[in-house]
Amino acid sequence: MSAKVPQVSIGLAVRNGKGWVENCIESILGQDFEDFELVVSDNASDDGVTETLANYARADRRIRLNVNPSNIGLHQNMNRVLNLARGTFFRWISADDWLEPGYLSKCVRTLEDRTDAIGLTTGFTVYSPEGAARWTDYRGEFPSSGDAAQRFARMLWFYHAGDAKYDPIYGIYRRSQFLETRMLRRSEQADWLICAELALMGPILHIPDRLANRTQKPRLGLDRVAFRRRLDPIRSEELRTWPSRTYRDLRDIVGSAELTGDQLRRCEMALRRFWAKETIRVARAQLSDSRHQLLRRLRGHQGRFLSSTFVSQD
Repeated sequence: MSAKVPQVSIGLAVRNGKGWVENCIESILGQDFEDFELVVSDNASDDGVTETLANYARADRRIRLNVNPSNIGLHQNMNRVLNLARGTFFRWISADDWLEPGYLSKCVRTLEDRTDAIGLTTGFTVYSPEGAARWTDYRGEFPSSGDAAQRFARMLWFYHAGDAKYDPIYGIYRRSQFLETRMLRRSEQADWLICAELALMGPILHIPDRLANRTQKPRLGLDRVAFRRRLDPIRSEELRTWPSRTYRDLRDIVGSAELTGDQLRRCEMALRRFWAKETIRVARAQLSDSRHQLLRRLRGHQGRFLSSTFVSQD
């Protein structure tokens, strides 16, 4: 491992990403900016990907591999790669995501020119596991204002604006700012909480070019229990989140920030709007999930009925 501190650290927290992680790593190694380290933490994978990661680490000294002896959950593994990182700038990446070749050079150059900014996001393309692509060419306001309350309100607005408009958790930030947050905590909305913290710290710039790519599985009928276990297999129920809890967590973040009286008042107004939208969103999501789970059960019953009918006819 080189003693030189890299300018950029990319944190890859992975569990069972064989068949996906290769494309992710190749997109990082293929960047036209070379002063980076890729910090990989394998979370007790059992699909053979650990050997793939070790081969990459042996072939390129910029790749640093950590292997967890047991599954610590996604959030804690993401925190682990952040703590292991050394670069001036830091970015998380998922095993099934990848970067365009000019991503790092454009982001670093922009952040070096804007020393007041704590981070930067870019446009991105969302892919289904089957390869269907979609994106939103959004040209409106981002949390880049010099006013903390305005940035906070805008960040909260994006949480209900559609998943293809903004992707702040996978932006690139000054690592020192990340380390001043409470990192990813025990909450289903941990990404929302840390991004709200970052928005209060300083401007987050945005490059509209689609320089990143995300793979996203369908959310309809999501098994929330299984989702929480993926985030934390030991204390998954502690992550269970509802609108009032998210509201309280965000209000606590606001209370810890250095804000003027006027900024605090505007943050409270943004929080009330957020709570109303989140309450409606959660209610609709629960109804949609219940419908899809019911349909799956009905299809399962029909399949067993048809199977037993054919058996009886034989």
